Amino acid sequence: MPTTPDYLVIGHVSKDLQPGGAAPRAGGTATYSALAAQRLGLQAAIVTALAPEDNYLLDGPRSEGVWLHAIPSLHTTTFHNVYDPQGHRTQTLTAHASDIAFADIPGEWRNAPIVHLGPVAQELPYSMTAMFSHCLLGVTPQGWMRSWDNSGHVRQDALPISPALRDLTPNAVIVLSIEDLRFDTAALREYALLAGIVVVTQGASDALIFKQGQLIGSVPALKTTPLDLTGAGDVFATAFLIRYHETSDPIESAHAAHTAAAHAIAGE
Repeated sequence: MPTTPDYLVIGHVSKDLQPGGAAPRAGGTATYSALAAQRLGLQAAIVTALAPEDNYLLDGPRSEGVWLHAIPSLHTTTFHNVYDPQGHRTQTLTAHASDIAFADIPGEWRNAPIVHLGPVAQELPYSMTAMFSHCLLGVTPQGWMRSWDNSGHVRQDALPISPALRDLTPNAVIVLSIEDLRFDTAALREYALLAGIVVVTQGASDALIFKQGQLIGSVPALKTTPLDLTGAGDVFATAFLIRYHETSDPIESAHAAHTAAAHAIAGE
């Protein structure tokens, strides 16, 4: 039996509180990216940390064959999201799981050909990006761009740039959204220089593809009727990384990623 996954994603599986007292949903890049990779035919694996009583949050990936390594933690990273009538989100972090160290990753899993660092709340050390020079390293940096105050109110800031992104190895690909950058064109120019390939999604508009800091193409999203936008960016990033690993063609990979994301948002 193989002991090394095809696609390894590292980050907190979160507990997302729902309005009206509905049961919490599993969230976080680790959840959506691992499921996307598994459904695209790869053997996916998750390294995360959560409280043992919240192990049910892993039932979805577990039922689809995703390999799981969960570090026991006193708490599970928990978000409470509130949306106003315009769709703007106010986010509160009510609990935070233990950080994840490189030593927490099973030895043979470290050899995965695609490794995806998907922090949601500063849970990965900045040095983690230097530990995977042998593979295609995908970075979705949203969790390194978040901070929160004593009451848990979450703030998202693109600048200053996280130290985790300052010295990326040449094999790194960054995927993030224009919303992560707070629609700041100056920040966009800075982020485009951080990795050999940087992809900036713009929701239903074109994704911008940068290579060595230069814009090489804009790839249109597919038209679809969205039912649930949750996890769309994570699915896009995962499909992009998989196709880029296969082809080394960032434009083709963005077309594939848009296709996967369109299918994902068409269902719950």
